[in-house]
Formats: sequence, structure tokens, C-alpha cells
Amino acid sequence: MRLTATPLIKINYLGVNLFVKRDDLYPISGGGNKGRKAEYILAKCIADGCNAVVTCGGAQSNHVRATAIRCKELGITCTIVLHASEPSESNGNLKLLQLLGVKIVYCDMADVAKVMDAEMAEHAKQGLKPFYIWGGGHCLEGTQAFYDAAFEAHAQAKQHFDFVFHASGTGATQAGLHVGFKKINLATQVIGVSVARQNPRGTEAITHSVLEFVKENGLDTQLSENIIFDDEFIAGGYEKTNPEQLNVIKSVAEQTGIILDPTYSGKGWYGMQQYIKSGKVKPGSNVLFWHTGGLLNLMATKQI
Repeated sequence: MRLTATPLIKINYLGVNLFVKRDDLYPISGGGNKGRKAEYILAKCIADGCNAVVTCGGAQSNHVRATAIRCKELGITCTIVLHASEPSESNGNLKLLQLLGVKIVYCDMADVAKVMDAEMAEHAKQGLKPFYIWGGGHCLEGTQAFYDAAFEAHAQAKQHFDFVFHASGTGATQAGLHVGFKKINLATQVIGVSVARQNPRGTEAITHSVLEFVKENGLDTQLSENIIFDDEFIAGGYEKTNPEQLNVIKSVAEQTGIILDPTYSGKGWYGMQQYIKSGKVKPGSNVLFWHTGGLLNLMATKQI
């Protein structure tokens, strides 16, 4: 695998010692946490002797963009199933998919599983050995990527964190960070700020991934406790936002040069800010914000 540690920077922010893990700078076009996951998932694909991939996502999915790019780098045939209508014009992640020349199949959300199965069968018919990847990279390899990443960040900081905040979607990123940071220091609170899902579904999905990973690796079941998935800041749902979150995106860019987006990282940062302002995070705390990327989502939105 081609893995390079992403930068960890430190800034003073609202009275806390804030570290920012810059996975938005992960070395794949567009950056982001999905690039880190793709390294692990496609390594498993190759280890299994597969030479084609079928995966799915929305029109602006960072997962499908990162997967498609890595497949091209590795010479793996790639089919992307998008639960969306084919647009009259493209931007953001979708523009990159079209530029890459991977096969794109559009369908309704309810038909995703059926269409993915059909594309798997089509690859097999062509004499390929296809590899099925769940949307968002939600799998053991995706969890492993961020379990390892927690140790990467700890080695860079050379100290424990009191809190770790990040934007949480399908759950594998949070599952890996949760187990990793709890393994390093059980007192660390890993807080996933939901970008769309509501509880109890969100917490249940992460808990399932955590328990699966802990069992698979023979880890202490205590590491699966105290999962925090906060759905207070979803602002109406996926790809939706509000003026408060947009103002945070603008102010963070102006003050720090860090670029957030309204779909993912902006919600995560806004949630962290509210925790600090409310006193849930005390002044002087060591706080890590895991920047999961989203630049292409920002470029595709008309909200800011």
C-alpha cells in the first residue's frame, strides 16, 4: 500500500489546544478519509485475487471518487453505481468520475443492491473476478484504516487527547478512531458529529462495526464502550446546512486557512465549536479535529 502520514497542525482556538489532522491533504486527488480507506480496501481486493470493483454512492460521494482514482492507479476495472438521476451537467466528484472514464450506472436508491449484483455478474461474465465494496467503504478494512490512523496521529502529537471530533457518516471512520484512541487512552472521548443519520440508527451502525472489529482482532470488549454519535448538528439532513454552519466555514477559512465544506467537515467543526462554547469541553483541553476532507463537495455546492 502507498501510505503517507498526513500533517498534524496545532492552533489556538476558543481557549483549547486544538490539533487538526489534515486528512483533507491525503495524497489522492481530492484528498479525504475515503482515500485512506481505499488504500486498505483495494489492498484486500488485490490480495483476494480480484481485478474489478463494483461500489456505490451518491453523485458527490467522496468514496466512489477515491475508489475510482485508486482503481485507475492500480489497473483495476471499476464500475460506480450512483443512486441519483443522470445530471445535465457535472461538477465536483462527479466531474472527476467522468474524467476518469470509469463505468457509471445511475439508478434509484431502492435499486442499488440489485444493480450492483447485476454489475458484479457482468464483470464475471467478461472473465473478471469482481470485488464488492459497500457504499462509504463501510467494512472491516475501512475500520482498520482508521484504527491505524489513530496511532499515526498519537505518534505525531506525542501526547494524549481529551477529545477527538470528526464528521461521521456511514460509520467505519468513527469505529476505527474510537477503538484506536480508546486503545491508546481509555479516557479519550471520540465524538462523531453526524452529517445525516439520526439515532438510534447512527449509534447502532457504529457499534456494530466496533464490535465486529474488536472480535476480529481479539481486542478487549471494553474498547467498544461509550460510543458518542451526536445527531444534533445535521441541519436538516445530508447535503443540507444552515447559516450558522456556513458562517463557521467562512470564519475558519479566514482565520486559519483551513477549508471546510457544508456536507461533511463543516458540520464536524461546527459541532466541535458548540461543545467548546457550551463548556462540555473545558478550556485548556487537548482537542483533535480529524479533517475528513470535502473540498470537492464545497466546489459542487451553491450554498456558499
